[in-house]
Amino acid sequence: MTAQIEIQPGQWVLAYVDQFCTAYIDDDMPRALERLTSGGSGWACLSPKRPWEQFMVSFVAKAMPKTWENEHGWRGRRSFIIAVADTQAEMLALRDELFSIGFVADKQIEEETARVMADFERATKADALAKIHAALPHMFPAVA
Repeated sequence: MTAQIEIQPGQWVLAYVDQFCTAYIDDDMPRALERLTSGGSGWACLSPKRPWEQFMVSFVAKAMPKTWENEHGWRGRRSFIIAVADTQAEMLALRDELFSIGFVADKQIEEETARVMADFERATKADALAKIHAALPHMFPAVA
């Protein structure tokens, strides 16, 4: 079980939005956070431009043993909190940084894969095109 982060009323928290926190499955927040190595923790529905879809930054109005409440009366699980600070700006910066890590890694992997595979892709496509032409010679008369 992952230990809860200590929070006090008046602080700001960074917490998972309920539906995107995998820690509720196995109660392993460090493992859930390690999933950030992939963009959106692997959730394909998350946009790299909208970190608030996965993480919330909220003001703590009340702290209870298993839950917390914000200034609007919304109550969340304390186990979904990943960081706490005295200012909203600190939590927004951390949210954006954490959220972007996986998307940046994914982009670097895609770019390197494309670079490494470019010659192979060209050759494979050319071979496939030659096979299509050979299979349908009446559609693709040979150029003399």
